[in-house]
Amino acid sequence: MVVGALQPIGLHIYAIGGMPTQSDPNPTNFMFHNWPEVWLRQYFERDYAKVDPVPRAAMTCAMPLTVGELREGKAGFVPGPATDEYFAEASRLSGGKGLIVPISGPHGYHGIVVFAGEVEDFSPEDRARLHLLAIYAHDRMLNLFGGAPDSLSKPLSLREVAVMRLARGGSGDEAIAAQLGIAIRTVRFHFDNSRKKLGVKARTEAMVKAVGLHLLGA
Repeated sequence: MVVGALQPIGLHIYAIGGMPTQSDPNPTNFMFHNWPEVWLRQYFERDYAKVDPVPRAAMTCAMPLTVGELREGKAGFVPGPATDEYFAEASRLSGGKGLIVPISGPHGYHGIVVFAGEVEDFSPEDRARLHLLAIYAHDRMLNLFGGAPDSLSKPLSLREVAVMRLARGGSGDEAIAAQLGIAIRTVRFHFDNSRKKLGVKARTEAMVKAVGLHLLGA
């Protein structure tokens, strides 16, 4: 399904998985990808993990960004000269471009989805579709193989967390709908579900309680 959705956009590589946190270095144990074998070999042999800026970007950003945007400093930092070889090899072996999608969940959970290839000039519609695909694919893989961390008796879904994170940042319903590529009524549906799960009567109370329980991440 993922590959079939990526190919018309000009992407052909994916990586979907969980990321370590300071409090729990191994919160999940899953990573699914179709990186070329030669790139994986180079990555480990040359210890690119020490300079790879993608995980840091995923941990600091709330919304997707392209590899180009990362290199321009739009993740809040500019990758230094130590990353030049990493990016050069990524471009040579796997396209070197694409979209990085941060995933956040309850109790500070962080995951990541990367869609890579040779294009990253995405239309707003394609970017929204890729964001939705990333959330769905990660949620599916996490539930099947990752062992999602427990929170409430009925945990907030990743989509409910995404909606509330954007609201916490000051976005209204219309802006949230536009950023996530969903209808305004769907935004309100997610808010209502979150309110019920948190056992409160008002949206404001839900936001306060979710933040207090550390359900929305950093």
